[in-house]
Amino acid sequence: MSSQISAKQANKMGILALTIVCASNMMGSGVFMLPTNLATIGSVSIFGWVVTIIGVMALALVFAKTSLLTPRTGGIVAYANDAFGPFIGFQSTICYWISAWVGNVALLVAGIGYLSYFFPALKHPLTGAITAIVILWAFVVLASFGARTAGRVQSFTAICGFIIIFGVAILGWWWFDPHNYFQVWNATGESNTHAIISSSSIALWGFLGIESACVSSGQVENPEKTVPKATIYGLLITSVCYVASCAVIMGIVPHDVLIKSPAPFASAANYMFGPTAGNVASALSVIACFGSICGWLILQSEAPRAGAKSGIFPKFFGDVNKNDVPVKSLVFTGVLMSIVLLMTASPNLAKQFQVIILMSVFASLLPYMYALVALPIIMSAKKLNKTHSYMTYGALVIIGMIYSLFSLLGSGNSAIFWGITMMVCTVPLYALVAAGKAKRGDLELYIKDTDK
Repeated sequence: MSSQISAKQANKMGILALTIVCASNMMGSGVFMLPTNLATIGSVSIFGWVVTIIGVMALALVFAKTSLLTPRTGGIVAYANDAFGPFIGFQSTICYWISAWVGNVALLVAGIGYLSYFFPALKHPLTGAITAIVILWAFVVLASFGARTAGRVQSFTAICGFIIIFGVAILGWWWFDPHNYFQVWNATGESNTHAIISSSSIALWGFLGIESACVSSGQVENPEKTVPKATIYGLLITSVCYVASCAVIMGIVPHDVLIKSPAPFASAANYMFGPTAGNVASALSVIACFGSICGWLILQSEAPRAGAKSGIFPKFFGDVNKNDVPVKSLVFTGVLMSIVLLMTASPNLAKQFQVIILMSVFASLLPYMYALVALPIIMSAKKLNKTHSYMTYGALVIIGMIYSLFSLLGSGNSAIFWGITMMVCTVPLYALVAAGKAKRGDLELYIKDTDK
C-alpha cells in the first residue's frame, strides 16, 4: 500500500515543475507586438508594467485559492455560475469565449506583422487581411486532426518564441541606450496617470490566461502551499522576461522607428547584430506566432463545447469528429475571426493589433471580476469567512477589482463601447437559452410564490 502511495506522489508536480508550467502557460507569442504598442505611450509605460504585475498577482492568487476550495471543470466561468447563478455563468462563458477567439485574431495580426519584414506588400491592409485569413483556415484544418497534432506543433514553436524573448531580454542590454529609452516619456498628450492606466491595459494582454496557470490540486504535491508559491514564482519569471525585453527594445530602437515597426523584436535584432539577425529573429517570431494558433484554436472551442453540453450554447458547438475535435465550432469561430480581420484591417499593423487586444482584454475582464468576487462568496458558503485567510484573500480581491476597473477604463472608448454592447446582447440571448431549457424541463426559478 505504501509503495502505491509513493508511486502516486512521484507522479505529482513539485514546486519547480509547477513553476515552469505556470511561466510557460503565460509566456508566448502575445508579447511580440507589445514593445511597439507600449512605445506609442512612452517610457512612462514602465509604471504600467508595475501596476499590471501587482494586479495580475492578485488575480492569480485568488483564482488559485478558488480552484483549491472548489475544483471545477470550467474554471473561472464555473465559479461565476456557482456564486451568481446561471445568467452570470452564461454571460461569463460568452465573454470568455469571445476573448479567446478575438485573442487568436491578435496572434494572426502579430504573425503577419513579422512576415511583412520579408514581404512588405503585407503592410497593405487588404493584402495582409486576406493572407491572415488564408493562414487561419489552414490552421483550422490542422486543428481538426486533434490536440496531439497541435501539441507537437506548439512544442516546437514555443521554443522558437523563448529563444527570441530570452535572447533579446538578456543580450540586448549590451546595446541599450538610455537616451533612446527616455527620448519620449509620455507620447499620449494626456496626464501621466492616464498614460499609466492605458499601458496597464495593453500590458495585461501578455498575462491573459493566468487562470489556466494553476492546475488541479490532484496533480500537485501539497497544493495548499505549492500552488500559490508556484504561481508567484511563475509570474515573477514571466514578468521579468516581459519587462526586460520590452524595456531593452525601447532602449535599442529609436522611438520614431519603433512606433512604426510591425516586427519590434526583429528590428531590435537588426540593430544589435545586423540584417541577417533581423531576418532570423523575424522568422522565429513568425513560427512562434503562427505555430501557437493551432493549439489555441482547439482551446477556444472548449468553452462553447462545455456550454453546448449544458444547453447554453447551440448543439453544433458540441459536435465532434473522429479526433474528438468540435469542427463545426472551429468553422463557426473561424468565420467570426475572418470578419474581425477584415473589419479591423489597417495600414498600421501595430494599431490593428492594439485595437484587437484591447477588445480581447475587455471581454476577459468581466469574467475575471465575477470570478474575483466569487471567492469571498464561496468562502462564506463554506463557513470560512471568519478565518485569517478570508481577510487576506479579501484584500487580494479588492486589489484585483481595482486593477480590473483601471484596465477597463484604460481599454479605450471603442473597446468599452463594443464591450458594453456585448454585455447587453447577452440579456436577450439568455432568454432564448432559458426557453430552450424550459422545453427540456431544466429551467428552475429561485423564487417562492408569496401569494400562497
